Amino acid sequence: MRIIIQEDNIDKRVDVLLSELLREKSLTRTVIQEYISQGCSVNNRVCKKSYRFKEGDVFTVDEEYWESVKKGLDKDTEIVPQRKELDIRYEDSDLMVLFKPKGLVVHPGVNNMENTLANYIRYYLESKGEYDELMDRSGIVHRLDKGVSGLMVVAKKKGTEEYLKKKFKKGEVIRIYLAELEKSTDIEQKFNPYKYIKELSIEVEPWKEWSKTEGYIGRSTLNRYKMEFKRYKFPGSKEALSYLLFVNKYALVKLETGRMHQIRATLEYLGYSIKGDNLYGMAKGDGSNIMLEAVLLSFVKPDGERIILKTE
Repeated sequence: MRIIIQEDNIDKRVDVLLSELLREKSLTRTVIQEYISQGCSVNNRVCKKSYRFKEGDVFTVDEEYWESVKKGLDKDTEIVPQRKELDIRYEDSDLMVLFKPKGLVVHPGVNNMENTLANYIRYYLESKGEYDELMDRSGIVHRLDKGVSGLMVVAKKKGTEEYLKKKFKKGEVIRIYLAELEKSTDIEQKFNPYKYIKELSIEVEPWKEWSKTEGYIGRSTLNRYKMEFKRYKFPGSKEALSYLLFVNKYALVKLETGRMHQIRATLEYLGYSIKGDNLYGMAKGDGSNIMLEAVLLSFVKPDGERIILKTE
């Protein structure tokens, strides 16, 4: 479907017009916003949901793609509870922090409704009588890519879920990642990254002495599966800020924002790639074993207590 924007649709948001066009498919605005970058384009470029049309814009909608989305969602709109042992590092009545292994998908999606972390969490909480039906996606409030391992926090109540979402949005959750790089950096010294993290004190904010890297991240116009980092704002991009420490073949990354593929896109811009990354690097395989791990997670709980979790 190809539409040239004229008077009636000038200044209308992309997701609004798309919702009107896809009304017969009964897709909700939330679903449309989630898949919008892959199912349509404006002037042959990836568009964001909040873009407002200008006169003469060419809006292209991939109807076959949206039909596949609809079929996938119709197959099973519920998260199917599935039994699998979880590596839980902390748990109380409000939330839990677990370690996600490499190769595990976090959320169900089109043509992939089972064997995800959300499926396993739902089974675990239901088996304890603690699953809140009002929660979204089994209480998962952030994500890690399939090939990335590390610490994740999961809510057990709708109120806690909303509380944690606000914490992430405000940048009040401390997240540090460890990446093993394909090539060594210019800094060579005796360095054990896990020992460094174990001894790290968040109170002194050591990352403020690391290299500050800020710019913008948006969907790549050359490869729709990738994001790209630039120092300047470009169509569809959002601000991205990270602190990085390079030593030997390692990079420690403290995220200040949470953009999709932020670490991988930022490192690519700086001339590095992560071992096992077949999308941003030269690794072979299916990208299910990227040498990137969320090694530190810290936040203040609803009861006011701060917890600090680190991987071994």
